[in-house]
Amino acid sequence: MANEKVPYPEAGQAAFEQLDDYHSDLLISGSWPILSPGYPLPVKADEELKKFQVCGRDSNGDVVPAVKDTVQASLICTQAVTGATDGTTTAPFFYAGCFNPDALVWDASYATDEDKRAAFEGAPSPTQILIRARG
Repeated sequence: MANEKVPYPEAGQAAFEQLDDYHSDLLISGSWPILSPGYPLPVKADEELKKFQVCGRDSNGDVVPAVKDTVQASLICTQAVTGATDGTTTAPFFYAGCFNPDALVWDASYATDEDKRAAFEGAPSPTQILIRARG
């Protein structure tokens, strides 16, 4: 995912007031399944999640980064978040939608395009996430 510098426009035009860069990839790559609203779930204590990171749930039900053959991919983080030390942090996660794999943050265990395409297969209900490259 390439970061590109956003130039400030002329006076009177809208600008990114707080951001110096933006991601040029498009997150959504299809209209089915319908994008879910962000559903609030508990984040594991002291866990740092990146925006649009592929996540799953550990044995305690807390959200952690998905790791191939270890933690089943079932969610996508909607924002960057760090879990509080006392374990009380909740954050919104997508559980349905058609996503562009190039716009998501993947663990290194998802090394190939096929790994990424198949990441959400077998995810628990109500997950309906489809991975499809734009093009």
